[in-house]
Amino acid sequence: MLNRHKVAEETEQAHTIDMRVKIRQLLESFEATETMLTPQELADKVKLELEIDDEDLSNFTYIEAGNVLNQSAYEYVKKEDRIVLIPHCLRNAEKCIAPIDDEGYHCEKCGACIIAEITQAAEDRGIKWYMVGGGSHAINIVKNARPRAVFGIACYDDAKLGVEKVGEYGIPTQAVLLSKAGCVNTEVEIDKVIATLDLPDSSD
Repeated sequence: MLNRHKVAEETEQAHTIDMRVKIRQLLESFEATETMLTPQELADKVKLELEIDDEDLSNFTYIEAGNVLNQSAYEYVKKEDRIVLIPHCLRNAEKCIAPIDDEGYHCEKCGACIIAEITQAAEDRGIKWYMVGGGSHAINIVKNARPRAVFGIACYDDAKLGVEKVGEYGIPTQAVLLSKAGCVNTEVEIDKVIATLDLPDSSD
């Protein structure tokens, strides 16, 4: 019985990954052939084409639509002028020793959670990072830090708020959704985070 359950979970996971690949490919195809689409319009076209009604995939489609539309402008910004916003909910709530001030939490790289890996990867690439306490805190950080591009890791609601609000300032964004959301001990796929940190600098 357990084996059947595991197989079912693995099959569903594989289907989700396959759908995400198709979503990204179709978003890029529509973006390349049509002009002046908003993220919502682009996402709606893809959801209609692929008959998507699943909430998680719908959310993914909208965020990825923003990523596709913003990627060229984001890559035009030098890495040292980008920032990455990391949600504090990724911390190990029981073991975290990070101090906090107006700029957010300051990761001590104790290794108790994935944030140490993310912050080190950002530093290795010359990208400044902030560990934030939520959407409104993230917006305040952006106002104070004045970056030219923003990469955010967040749940769907915070990602949507952040992308839309930061976009009002004319700042290009990229976002990676949490793979497990919630208020504490959330999760993110580190390979997606690294891939976004590695987006090239085409400013020269």
